[in-house]
Amino acid sequence: MKKTAILLAALAAGAGVQAQEPKSSYSVTTDFSFASEYVFRGVELADNSFQGSVEVTLQDFYVGLWTNQPITRSQDNEIDLYAGYKYKVNDQLSFEAVGTYYWYPEAGSAGVEHTTEAGVGATYTVRGLSTSVYGYYDFDLEAQTVQVSLGYSLPLEAIGASLDFSGYYGWVDADDIAPQSPWSIHESYNYYGVDVSVPYKLSEHATFTLGAHWADNDKLLYPGDVPGDHLWWTAGITIGF
Repeated sequence: MKKTAILLAALAAGAGVQAQEPKSSYSVTTDFSFASEYVFRGVELADNSFQGSVEVTLQDFYVGLWTNQPITRSQDNEIDLYAGYKYKVNDQLSFEAVGTYYWYPEAGSAGVEHTTEAGVGATYTVRGLSTSVYGYYDFDLEAQTVQVSLGYSLPLEAIGASLDFSGYYGWVDADDIAPQSPWSIHESYNYYGVDVSVPYKLSEHATFTLGAHWADNDKLLYPGDVPGDHLWWTAGITIGF
């Protein structure tokens, strides 16, 4: 899931419609994007890819599906199912808990077919500057992840858009990065990156977002041929209904 994108201080503005019911409200948001690379926590998982998602929000709860479908042959696709709860203390502070099931249908017995992860975090926003800290634990990889993010959105009212910036730093420590192997393989590394995006509102319910991204990692040992220093771009449309 790369709900991580959501945790990077809201890089893209999503458009949504809310329907009011007695003591409840909900929204449905869909997204379809193209990415010149798929990079997750500083590690490239695929080249040119189509990415789609659908999310349903009911008050403070949400549930969704996210997928990455590589265009390049011999690269595995990914389907993520997630659900979470966000509690807003006030206009500045909010807390969130999220659970994600990562599924790799084409991985086969030679790769990781699925993992399950839980995470908690907090976001504090003041004068348009958003700071967040999140922690995750993957039960299959026995992996701990901590990520700190900083984001800022500059309104571009003249063109009905905004210029969104975010930077992040994370640390991953996994006791068993390859659970399909008969041996436990430990992995620990740092990752960091910067994202810049321009969400442009096409209509009341649709937003087009163009983004540029850079990420890198260090001390990544497994697999040994995973490169760092990634630069890629994304383009997508978000629709609420």
